[in-house]
Amino acid sequence: MTVSFHKHGDFFPGTGDICDVGVSRGKYYAVNVPLRDGITDEAYKSIFEPVMTRVMETFEPSAVVLQCGADSLNGDRLGNFNLTLH
Repeated sequence: MTVSFHKHGDFFPGTGDICDVGVSRGKYYAVNVPLRDGITDEAYKSIFEPVMTRVMETFEPSAVVLQCGADSLNGDRLGNFNLTLH
């Protein structure tokens, strides 16, 4: 299972549309959540928590790997988000 919260639009690598749900044997094992520029901690949390709660309840994983890109942090010119370290 892969869940991706990422920048919406024409942004590397150009994949991750909300309709992209995986292919072949991996179909329905991908959730893509494209986010707009300027998202705040509160807005991110209001999206992240219900999505991840549903994924955890449905798939009951025995392990979770979390990768966080610094380009989501406030002030980073690449991501243009307003997330903080809190």
